[in-house]
Amino acid sequence: MTNTTSTPATTTSTRATMSTPARRLRRTLAVGGAVAVGVGVWLIAVPVLGADLSVTMAEGTTQIGLGSVIVACVVAGLAGWGSLAVLERLTTGAAKIWALLAVAVTVVSLFGPVGQATSLEAALALGAMHLGVGAALIGLLPVRGAGRAAGGDR
Repeated sequence: MTNTTSTPATTTSTRATMSTPARRLRRTLAVGGAVAVGVGVWLIAVPVLGADLSVTMAEGTTQIGLGSVIVACVVAGLAGWGSLAVLERLTTGAAKIWALLAVAVTVVSLFGPVGQATSLEAALALGAMHLGVGAALIGLLPVRGAGRAAGGDR
């Protein structure tokens, strides 16, 4: 059972396990962790193992560089954070709903590397990147128990 206290301006719930600044810090670190995973996979695949991370696009073959990895990881992290914050404002059980959606998005994101990679090594490295970044975000972004009653993240 959830205890709630109401005042004219605010509603506080014991389900809110983290303050908003603590939740923001946690989520900032989660996005940073996802970037670190993506960069780590790239650093192992390219300079250490010598993998050629190329993909075939409509305009030709494109090399996946470190800058692209960083930007993609930050964009994915911020999109995950934003979508989770919206769900927390709209529903209880937001973390569970978001996790299911995030797993689905991670699985769908694998079609890019598998379908566009120019080699098996590129497909494996890019697939590992997608799975690693997805796992980091899924494991670190949600605060269990946060939802509409808990005040969401702004």
